[in-house]
Amino acid sequence: MEIVVKVATILAGKAVPPLPSTELDLDIADGTDVDALIAELGLPGVLVGSVTVNKRRSSRDHVLEDGDKVAIIPAISGG
Repeated sequence: MEIVVKVATILAGKAVPPLPSTELDLDIADGTDVDALIAELGLPGVLVGSVTVNKRRSSRDHVLEDGDKVAIIPAISGG
């Protein structure tokens, strides 16, 4: 199934290997959840602050569907 993923620039550079773009059209297996997508992209899970699916905040165990638009947002800290 096909999904669109947008990854924050800071996260794209931290992926192993680094992602070629911050917006990707991906073909993923049926039943893939958000956590598996993060792992498949090679993103360090501890750096992911939140994820939205179709502009709604999503849990990491949310199972993705064909045509979903996923945004992966970094954890934010400051002082």
